[in-house]
Amino acid sequence: MCHIKNKSGFTLIEILLYLGLFLLVIGLVYPILTTTLTNYFSLKGTVDLNAEVRNIFLRIQREMTKAKTMNILTDWEVVFEGKNESVVFFLTQPIYLDTVSNSLKGYANNLSVGSISFSGNNYNVNFTPSSSCLIASGSNISSIYALSGYAWSPNIGWIKFRNNPGESIIYGVCEDNNRELRGYAYNDVVGWISFNCLDTGVCASSNYKVKENNNYLYGYAWNDDLGWIIFDGQGGRIYLAKKNPYPYYVDLISDPRIFVQDLKFSQVGSSLGIDIKLQGPGNTFLQSNTAIVLPFK
Repeated sequence: MCHIKNKSGFTLIEILLYLGLFLLVIGLVYPILTTTLTNYFSLKGTVDLNAEVRNIFLRIQREMTKAKTMNILTDWEVVFEGKNESVVFFLTQPIYLDTVSNSLKGYANNLSVGSISFSGNNYNVNFTPSSSCLIASGSNISSIYALSGYAWSPNIGWIKFRNNPGESIIYGVCEDNNRELRGYAYNDVVGWISFNCLDTGVCASSNYKVKENNNYLYGYAWNDDLGWIIFDGQGGRIYLAKKNPYPYYVDLISDPRIFVQDLKFSQVGSSLGIDIKLQGPGNTFLQSNTAIVLPFK
């Protein structure tokens, strides 16, 4: 006669015991795992930051060897003049709509004139709520804000964002319902500055504009003499710009997660001093500096 043995499973007590042991092991391993991952990402972030700094220093050194003279415009702008071209390295600064003072704060940048300041001790560019805004004679657009006031460039002077009452020429800059700047500013040296290709009718061939996102301004304005004027939002990028044979810009930060917290150029004897602070993923930071010997006296 054949006997069939009953197969019994785990009892409830055994399941609870095993579950308790499993949770105990997880509780012991999890802190070790999280600490290991945190250290890994921190180390990787530091490696990435070091790679960016090294590439920036090497690129500056490469361009410097071809230069004949150097001019440090500000802490964050340096120009190398060569035989046939001008090379500029500069840090873009944040530019944003300050809703406390109802004025623009920060700097735009241009290859020809360097930084353009939007607020200072005795000037600023203001914005006021406006549902209809005049950007040129006979040209009203639906808008969010109307801009007015002055920006300042040490090289070309005042940049005016709206005509005064009684002036013969009507112009201004507005932010439309798509959160794009529209219209024209004016400077006595270089003339009109356009903020949107829609107003000049050239979007098919040159689709430029300055847009607002979370109160920060991004994009490009255009002037026939100066070329592109960069609005870089939260800033923190280092650009190389060249004038000849055609103006162009190269962002030297290859990782979009990395931003420049601070940059300072200085002349130390016969060397160019560079002090830079980067912020990377996981709130990692790197402060680094170097001195590159100038190839000219």
